Amino acid sequence: MKTRSLFWGSLFIGAGVLLLLNNLGILNINVWQLIWPTFIIAMGVWTLLAATRGADALETEELSLPLEGTKQGKMTLSFGAGQVKVTSDTGVNELLKGSFAGGVDSSSKKDGDFTKIHLKPSTEDFILNIMPWTWGAREWDFGLSKEVDWQLHFEMGASDTQVDLTELRVTDLEVDTGASNTKITLPANAGQTHVDLSGGAASILFEVPEGVAARIQIDSGLASIDIDKERFPRVGDFYKSDNYETAANKVDINADFGAGSLSIR
Repeated sequence: MKTRSLFWGSLFIGAGVLLLLNNLGILNINVWQLIWPTFIIAMGVWTLLAATRGADALETEELSLPLEGTKQGKMTLSFGAGQVKVTSDTGVNELLKGSFAGGVDSSSKKDGDFTKIHLKPSTEDFILNIMPWTWGAREWDFGLSKEVDWQLHFEMGASDTQVDLTELRVTDLEVDTGASNTKITLPANAGQTHVDLSGGAASILFEVPEGVAARIQIDSGLASIDIDKERFPRVGDFYKSDNYETAANKVDINADFGAGSLSIR
């Protein structure tokens, strides 16, 4: 962050000095004819430096949000290209904790024992973040508290996403994904979890823990569908566990899926 600030700050100060000297009559040149080529050259130099740095081009930001009596939470994750890993790894009194290469814009609002969180890529270094060589370098790895009943909403682009909800209490999970490679392990002991999936040209894998029943309804276009029919046999319009109605822990999956592949095991 400091290097970027020094680089662009120096450039803008230099341009300002040239304009001032020109206005004072000290320089007798067309300053704008000098500034624009200099700016383009500086952009090129910065682009080459970022390309040679690879993963180091994106600085990592640490984020920790306190639990502060939260019992229910809603977390929305908006993410484009890169890698995301979500787990239940937090400290005792932490609602969320993680590292975010490329930076993160986070907002949270608490109302009683309910906290709403939104995470999205930082726009502070927009030019660097849109460079193709930094896409794989943008890696987010964060955990959510096991002490909270969660509603989760993932808005994913061209990402490689690994989500382990095994130990979390998730009541509602909504996944909107584009050309992503996504693996989600569903909760093992959350009572009933509702899952809504909408996706395009994506590869999606849902893992249903042993001992968890499932009811699955799929509306697909050209997608390749792979369901474990031994665990979830076809019953009318659904794939459903034999013990779905009586199971203490169950997931209800509704998938509206276009091209790509969807596996549920």
